[in-house]
This record gives sequence, C-alpha cells and structure tokens, in this order.
Amino acid sequence: MTSTRPQDSSEIDPRRQLAQRYMQSAHDELAAKEAEQPRQRRPAKDSIVGGSVAGLWPSISGSTLVHGILLAAVVTVAALTATWCYVLLDTVFIAGRIIALPTGILVFLTLSYGSAYFQGIVESTSQGRTSPDDALRGSWQDWFWSMPLTWGILAAATGIGWLLSLPFEDAGWEFIGVVTALLYPLMQLSALENGSPLAPFSLPVFRTLITRSLAWICFFLATAIVFSLTALLAKVAWRDPPYLTMLLMGPVATIALAAYGLLLGTMARWLTLKGK
Repeated sequence: MTSTRPQDSSEIDPRRQLAQRYMQSAHDELAAKEAEQPRQRRPAKDSIVGGSVAGLWPSISGSTLVHGILLAAVVTVAALTATWCYVLLDTVFIAGRIIALPTGILVFLTLSYGSAYFQGIVESTSQGRTSPDDALRGSWQDWFWSMPLTWGILAAATGIGWLLSLPFEDAGWEFIGVVTALLYPLMQLSALENGSPLAPFSLPVFRTLITRSLAWICFFLATAIVFSLTALLAKVAWRDPPYLTMLLMGPVATIALAAYGLLLGTMARWLTLKGK
C-alpha cells in the first residue's frame, strides 16, 4: 500500500503566485480603463453644454459650398434680368412687357431655391452639421413649399414692424428694418419648432430672450455686422443703371444669406443644448 503525502509547497506556490500576479495586473488595468472613460468623455460633454465654441460650431459639408456657388450664380442672373426688365419698362415699354413674364418666373424660381437653401442651412446647423441636401431634394415644386416658412415669416415680421411704425410719424424704413431684424429670428425659430408657418409665436422661444439674453445679444451683434457689411458694399457698388451693382451683390447677398442661416441655426442649436 502506497502512502500519499501532500505536495511540497515550494513546487506550487511560485506558479500560483505568478498566476495571481497576472490576474491582479489584468484587474488593475481593467479598473484603470473604466476609471479613465468618464474623464475622457466629460470635457467633450462640458464643451458642448457649457457653450464652448469648438463644441457648438457645426461641421460644414462640401455641398453647402457647391449649392452656395450655384445659388450665387442664379441670384446674379435673376438680378441682372430684373434690372434689364425694369430699364426696358421705363424706356421701351413693349419690350419690357415681353420679358416681364419670363423674368418673373426666373425670380420666383430663384426665391424658391434660396428659400430651400436657407431653410436647409438653419435646420441642419441646429442638428450639428450644416448640409442643405435634405431640403434641396426634389424639384422646384418642393422648394416652393418652403417659402411660407422663410419668406412668409419675413413678410409677417416686416408687417408687424410697419404696424408698429404707424403711431410714429418720423418712423421710416430704418425703424421697420430694426423691428424686422429683432422679430424675424424669434418668429422663424418659433415656426420651425411648431412645424407650421401659421404658428410663428412660441412662448419657450420668446422666453429665451430673458433666460438666454447674453446669447441673443451676441447673435444680434453678429447679424448686425453681416447686414451692415452687406449694406455698405451695396452703397459703395451702386451705379445707375445698377448692372455692375447687381453683378457684385448677387454673390454678396448669397454669402449674407448663408451666414445668417448659419448664425440662426447655431443659435437654435445653442438653445436646444442649453435647454429653453
């Protein structure tokens, strides 16, 4: 009968200790990785919610530039054609009447294209990536239905400015322009939030004038710079008849439209991230 005896601890302990060291090392490495992950995500989150420009500013797709160039060309052609039609109506009335209809169609298509482009910039920028592709899908009939949500809101804001100017005898177009510039972004964001051009007033949006007053001040200052530069260039480039003026102001107006849409979409994204 053979007797058994326990194995010598010197034969087992080194391997067991080595395995335990490996397990402890893997456990410590896994714990370190889990502890590092929240620290890596926290700055990115804070940079957006806290209002960092790097986190707030959206990425801009190449199609934004391509459509901007195409729109600038279309706006320039439409402006030159409209100017030519006006000059003919003043000089050769019959010739002016002949080209009035095609000129009106061209201007209408240009407004539709510009409306869809602007709406696409605002909506996509509010989601963090500037790309008007979704708004520009389809034909001009689809672009047409974006006009009440853009130019229609602009007309409503201008109409309110005109009504507010009636009690003041000395109030001119400058007063109406200031009121329009103040009301339009609020009404535009309200209509986009409500999803209808017939509802351009949203209490949560208008309430941000108080809760996010600093952001609105920065927005209005930035848009004032855009409008002032555009008006200054138009004044410097003015000629009679204004063919050269329209040749210059077509691209300038398109750039101003894109810049304003980018600013308005960024403002909408800021309000969404910060909470109304």
